[in-house]
Amino acid sequence: MSEFRYCKLNRKWVLFAPNRLKRIDEYNKSFPKDDEKDCPFEAGKESFTPPEIFRIGSKDGWQCRVVPNLYNALSIEEEPISSRDGMFEKFDGFGAHEVIVETPIHNRQMYDFTVDEFYYYFLTVQNRLKELKKDERFKYISIFKNSGRGAGATMSHSHSQLIGLPFVPNKIMDLFEYKKDYFKSKHRTLFDDIIYDEQIRDSGILYECRFFIAYLPYASEFPFEVMITSKVKKPSLIYFDDIFIKNLAKVVQVVMEQLRNKLGNFSYNMVIHNAPFLDIDEIELAQIYRFYIRILPRLYNIAGFELDSGIFVNPIFPEVAMDALNG
Repeated sequence: MSEFRYCKLNRKWVLFAPNRLKRIDEYNKSFPKDDEKDCPFEAGKESFTPPEIFRIGSKDGWQCRVVPNLYNALSIEEEPISSRDGMFEKFDGFGAHEVIVETPIHNRQMYDFTVDEFYYYFLTVQNRLKELKKDERFKYISIFKNSGRGAGATMSHSHSQLIGLPFVPNKIMDLFEYKKDYFKSKHRTLFDDIIYDEQIRDSGILYECRFFIAYLPYASEFPFEVMITSKVKKPSLIYFDDIFIKNLAKVVQVVMEQLRNKLGNFSYNMVIHNAPFLDIDEIELAQIYRFYIRILPRLYNIAGFELDSGIFVNPIFPEVAMDALNG
């Protein structure tokens, strides 16, 4: 039977339609075909990228490095100035567009990473957030990963992207205000209530430790979607100490391994959600916002109905996906 479920976090309905289910071997698993010898992200090819912004590792070797995106959508050399264009408004293309090269090894994907490799990765992300926050022109940092053709990747070497904006996008700000109003009316954070609901439901919890919980959301927009949420009131990776980052690395490693074991070389997007840079102190911000990660396997393509209605069609109930992961 088909079923509508409501997502309390994103305030969206999701339609679960099991009759549209495909076999697992029909899932979208293709990866870009590129030649290792031409890959600019390998160790020893550092001169093929724009000048390095940050690295973890020595001069002669590295575990993770950051470079400007050669095909950047925004430029930090611009200024965030708006102007009129006849009846319209335009804004100069100020911003940051960086590539996080997650590994020096060409054929090593994130779901093959060890806990240490994830630890270096999240340390790198934390560094970029802290550094960009120092520039008061930035208000929001989008950090995301596209892996596989089904997720929009154009290169096979494992990497993420960071885009820094001089404003908070409407979608992000609307969600922020919703979370703020939720706390004012209930004197509880939205994330605490969602975690409580998922713990009561229990059938979607994939992994849980002292600081984090990983679960397949009740109203998952994508098949095998996983949410990893901080159980501690921390709104951003900026505020994580070393113990938190090590725990986060462990959680993500476990989740990625379980997904890989079931889905093989699957396409996916990963989005790392941090609070926007607003003039709010950490304590108040933590009552409203919570650090979380969404891992979104792209087993099926989004089509016209989703684009028109905003209602995602998911052919796999999260309980069914959970049984498959545990099977």
